[in-house]
Order: sequence, then C-alpha cells, then structure tokens
Amino acid sequence: MPLRIDTDQVQAWAREAGEIARGYFDHLEVDLKADQTFVTQADREIEALLSERIRAAYPGHGLIAEEGARASASREEVLWAVDPIDGTRAFVQGLPGWGITLGVLYRGRPAWGMFYMPLLDDWTYTQGAEGVVWNGRELRDTLRSEWDEQSFVAISSSAHTRYEIGVERIRALGSMSANMVYTARGSALGCFMEKGYLWDLVAGAAILTRMGGRLEYLSGQAVDWDALSDGRVTPEPVLAGHPEMIQRMRGSICPKPNLG
Repeated sequence: MPLRIDTDQVQAWAREAGEIARGYFDHLEVDLKADQTFVTQADREIEALLSERIRAAYPGHGLIAEEGARASASREEVLWAVDPIDGTRAFVQGLPGWGITLGVLYRGRPAWGMFYMPLLDDWTYTQGAEGVVWNGRELRDTLRSEWDEQSFVAISSSAHTRYEIGVERIRALGSMSANMVYTARGSALGCFMEKGYLWDLVAGAAILTRMGGRLEYLSGQAVDWDALSDGRVTPEPVLAGHPEMIQRMRGSICPKPNLG
C-alpha cells in the first residue's frame, strides 16, 4: 500500500509543539547529555507530545526520536524520525535557526518530511507524491546546479575545525534540517554535515530529494538508511544537494592533515 500521511494533521501537531518551544525560549533550564550536547525541558515535552500523537494516529508505524522515544516497526514499512528541536544549541543561545522536524522512512527510503521554524512561522514540507511546499507555495526548479562564488555552502557549526573547506563562503544555519531545506529552496548551494542521526536527516532528505537532490557520504557512498534506523550516528560526513554540487563539494572538502 502507498504511504499515507495526513499533512494537515501533522502540521497541527507541529504548531502545538511550536507553542511549547516558544513558551520556553526566553527562560531555559539547560542540561548536558553524556555526549556534551544540550537538552532542554522543551525538547522533552515536545518529543512526548509528538510521540503520543504519532502512536495514536498511526499505531502500526515505528518511531525513533532524539531524546529516546522508540516504537518498533518492520524496516520494510514505516518509521517516523522525530527531532523535537533540531538546532538545540541555537535554541539555547537565543538564535532563530532551530525548528521542529518530523520525517518518515517508507521501506527504507526518506518519503515524507516537515520542518517548522516556530519563531518565523516558516513551513517546508513534502506534499503528494512529488511536491514540496514552502509557506503555502509549491517549490519548482529551485535546487542549484551551477556553482556561484557569491553564494554559500551550509555546514555544521564545528566542521571547519576538523575539515578544510575550500569554498568561498560557508554558513552554519543552526540545524541540519535547515541546511537541507535552504539547499532545496536554492538559498544554499549545498550542505556539508559532519555527522548526523536518522532524526537529523530524514525530513530534510525527503524534501531535498523531491527537488532532485541527493545525500551521499563524503567518500561517495550512498547513505544506508536502514543502517541508521537503530539510532547510530552516520559513519562519515554527509554531503547534500544537486548531484553536480555534491561532486564539486567533495573535491573541495577534506580532513585537516593533523586529524587524519
């Protein structure tokens, strides 16, 4: 059977989650996880809300989320990947580049995605079998396929410390989904993400691939989505964008010599 997601319903969930996030935005209590990344009460409450909504509306679907929510599902069918606040560091630091991310793997491929930035009331999501909608209008032919020295490559915030990135301009936008969404919209030429988890990647990948983009590892290998479905981190950095942009970025990015 084809995948069926009620986008209007999920958008209502995301808007409800956005209200929670905005309520915490200017008075946060922040904890550090074991990997020294931030987590807030907003992350926990939003994940609980979205997990509850997904389980109630789609009881046969699997679920994996950043803060630990899990529900089993056959790898051949449907798996939701949820990041309650994608870009928690930006959220904690009072910056706008964070959002709420919901993505769906269907039979091992990114098939549906939504990225919502509550502070900007900014929405990007897949629609139907092929479409992508940004703030009410369908995107067409926005993915960049030609190098423009005046434009930028979106990167993870610390990637420059471990990699030589030989492009004219780079920007860290706050979240991996933002990197991919802005690439799909044509604002960024492409993106380089040093590492990621399923919940970081699926929604943006669904949006980007609808626009003709691709995700590949820096080595050139395709991303194996099933290998990430148990919550493990990507084995190497990820490049995303138009295939021609990926090739150009691959030739311009390499590990710094002292780091191997």
